[in-house]
Amino acid sequence: MSLFKVRNWWKTQCPTIEPAYDSFSLHCARLCIEEGEKDSLVVGSHSGQLCIYRPSGGTNLPDLDGEDDEQGSANGSANELAENVFQHADVILEVQLPLPVLGVSSGKFTTTNKTDPRLQLAVLHPMKLCIYQLVTVDGLADHGDHTRLVTLYDHALSKPAFSLCHGPFGGVKGRDFLCVQHLDGSLRFFEQDGISYERTLATDRYIPAPLHYVPRVDCFVTVAPSWVLECYRYQDVAEALETLRRHDPIWALCIGEYALDLQVHQISNTESVIVILGENNLLCVSDTGKVRFIKKLDYSPVCFHSFVTGWYWEPGARLMLAVVSESGSLLLYENDQIIWSAQLGHVPVAIGRANVAGLPGALVTLGPTGALAVGYLGSEPQLFRVPALNLAPFEIARCQKELLELEREIRAGVDPSDASIANAAAERDVQLEVAIQGEPVPCTEQQVTGLLSSSEMCQLSVTVRVEPKLEMLQLTVATDQAIGCSKDAFLFRDVAAHSTERFDVWLYQAVPTLPASRTATVYCSYTSKQGITRVLERSVLLPVRLFLKPAQPSKEAQHKLTLTVVPPPAQHTAGSVLGRLFPEFAPEGSSASALALQPVAGGGDGRKVTIVAAKSTNRFRVQSDELGLMALVLECLIGRLQGRESVGHATEQDEAAGRKDTSSRVQVTIGGVPSVSGLIRSLQVHCDLRKAVKQLETDLEIATGQMRLFERRFVVKLQERSLRALDGILLLLKRNHTAVAKVCLQIKTMRQKLKLAQIDLTAILRLFHLCYSHAANAPGGKYLEHLTALLAHSVLDSTEQSYEEMMLPVVRFLHQTGPLKNSTEQSEATPFDEEFFYTAKQTDRDPVDLSAHSQLLQGQLQRLLGRVNDRITAATTARTSGSGSGRNSVDFEDQPLPEAHNEEAEEEEEEENEKGQNEEANRPTDGSAGVEEFAQLNATASEWVNYEKMSDLPL
Repeated sequence: MSLFKVRNWWKTQCPTIEPAYDSFSLHCARLCIEEGEKDSLVVGSHSGQLCIYRPSGGTNLPDLDGEDDEQGSANGSANELAENVFQHADVILEVQLPLPVLGVSSGKFTTTNKTDPRLQLAVLHPMKLCIYQLVTVDGLADHGDHTRLVTLYDHALSKPAFSLCHGPFGGVKGRDFLCVQHLDGSLRFFEQDGISYERTLATDRYIPAPLHYVPRVDCFVTVAPSWVLECYRYQDVAEALETLRRHDPIWALCIGEYALDLQVHQISNTESVIVILGENNLLCVSDTGKVRFIKKLDYSPVCFHSFVTGWYWEPGARLMLAVVSESGSLLLYENDQIIWSAQLGHVPVAIGRANVAGLPGALVTLGPTGALAVGYLGSEPQLFRVPALNLAPFEIARCQKELLELEREIRAGVDPSDASIANAAAERDVQLEVAIQGEPVPCTEQQVTGLLSSSEMCQLSVTVRVEPKLEMLQLTVATDQAIGCSKDAFLFRDVAAHSTERFDVWLYQAVPTLPASRTATVYCSYTSKQGITRVLERSVLLPVRLFLKPAQPSKEAQHKLTLTVVPPPAQHTAGSVLGRLFPEFAPEGSSASALALQPVAGGGDGRKVTIVAAKSTNRFRVQSDELGLMALVLECLIGRLQGRESVGHATEQDEAAGRKDTSSRVQVTIGGVPSVSGLIRSLQVHCDLRKAVKQLETDLEIATGQMRLFERRFVVKLQERSLRALDGILLLLKRNHTAVAKVCLQIKTMRQKLKLAQIDLTAILRLFHLCYSHAANAPGGKYLEHLTALLAHSVLDSTEQSYEEMMLPVVRFLHQTGPLKNSTEQSEATPFDEEFFYTAKQTDRDPVDLSAHSQLLQGQLQRLLGRVNDRITAATTARTSGSGSGRNSVDFEDQPLPEAHNEEAEEEEEEENEKGQNEEANRPTDGSAGVEEFAQLNATASEWVNYEKMSDLPL
């Protein structure tokens, strides 16, 4: 934002108020219609409007053209110019042309009368070039003179036009020729005697660029699509034969970016300059191809205008550049030095300079909607006062109270009925159906077949039915990081009404590890013709066969989870429940009570998950040595027990009402929660891998810096022709190149390991989420919902922040607020972690220490989850002990907080369960007594089948 602003001197609105103007729509020139006239402003729009304005300075304003200082001081100071009111006499001409106006220029385009000083107007249309003459008709009444536009001649174009330039091509005097650039880059020349010819420049022209003529050297300059500034001699282009049209430029200069605009000025008797406004730079090049200066812009330019103050043959001539930024700032440069900055009232698309009556050197700006303004660089500052600093102490209680008040205001201002109506309307407008088609087939993806030879893929079919006409529709397929997709995005514009389209994509396992979830979500976002955006979401479950295969069950495992089903699933024969739940893995008619599943990729390393069904099928046990493998199997087992997953279709959509009823009747509870130590180890592995990747990236930056240094030294020695010194530089180059290649390979390997660690950590968090969601005697509440939501998302690291750094404030908030906090720990803790602020301080030289965030997150997450586990354990103990309170559940917020997580008590309880399991195996019981005993949640004996040998395990 500039301190000063451009003062308005005169302004008006062109007849076309739509966005129909660009940088070629404004032309400021003296048309020589009458003696002593000032510059006129010619504006052409894409709608065909052609307007000519000549602003008047009024009678009460000083004439800045005069040299008498006394007269100027009598009329007022130049800095106190008032804004003029638009008058009808300021309009010279307004005419509606039948075709859009692409460009306007003025010059001597006819040879009828060489003594006539009047200039002609050349108007470029898409397929025509017209030459007009302004004719002034004397008025016979009080309304005064009026001007008419007379067509002299026109030229039909064979191809669409892009831009127009004119000049005395070939060094002629007293007349101007015209050159039209077409969209394909070809040039069409028009001479005044009716001769016209077309030429094609040397390089290919896919993107048209501004074209200008340099009178001093009789050349054309333009920018090629390869971002190279090229200079062509007119004589070479004009005298080219039909068979030899293509000629190389006399010089070329790479500018490295697209040119927004191009202007040419002569600054001395021996030199002309070419000023190029790029997307990021402002360049000045001489007509011989030498760079005079390059100005790096720290803003996005929109348009610019260059001019020379004084006469070019005088030694005091200066080159001035006026650049407009996208924020509406006008920056004035003398060569490459900025000398003034001011703020415009609007962001223009074209800027020029004109000498109008009463204001020489005025700035003319044209807005995108036809707002034409004439201004000058005033000195009125924009005062800005720095607001007072808020030095009030930060109070958590006060901030939390304000947050609750804001939430109440938001809830009061949002009508939930509007959301339901909008969702229903979105469902009617676009119908989205997602389903898995057919059975899995062998994977054919090249990046997977070499890594996972036995992997399979399945076809996901997405059907979209559109009722109204849509402006844009986008489909996105979102899956786990371990699941690959053949095409994950579809984008369509101008979708017809009542149309139906089907899209098929292939999903497969992309990395050699199990995903955290096998849910594939399809998002459909669309924008209607009214500009309203809606989003639809559909989810589908992928077949388990893509990721798991059967294996030999294992007897013991490090991690065990017990599932209790009420009511128990129906069974025809004892031990056939697993065969009906997992028909794709168990043979038909199998009565096995144990099923082991191992990953399809890397299944030979012994990692597996075993599911054991109790005798009464009221309980199931899921056990494994790897926590990351249990999430997918546990989620699949719960879904099939509750009937939310149809084995044949593998869909998550509850389309049938019967399936909804089954899911609501069946209650699955999980007894116990895995040890938090497994989650902490996974967090530490993730932190170590990210630190290793950061270190390798630093090493790569150092090695590439050395490589650039050696390359510069090699060029210096090569220019000095010091052949003896080249051997040592070549040796250093080879060694450094080998080191760079080695570090690149290490980074690729380490990033792959980091991705596998992210997937494993996501799976463990998903496992904890399932355990807390289905925990026995787990009370509800928004804090428990927040905790489960914390554990449900994927682990992703951004370029600036790690996962630990992003999740630390959330875990800190749950740890220090709400019913999960420990009052004793809260009182003893300091208001901030000094170690964190001193260790994780980020400066320009010292990066953030990743281990500081990881250690803090691990400590607070361990205390938080341990506290939750103790609450659940205490609730289960209170229920099974049958205390005289008469309560079947424990209030989550009223129970006293335990000080630490008692892991020794859990080990003793597991030993007692194992002893009870051995006693139950030796004690004979009848079927009815067993079913009744299994139905009770407080049974002390174990119902699991105890296998004495590994060979006795069922297949």
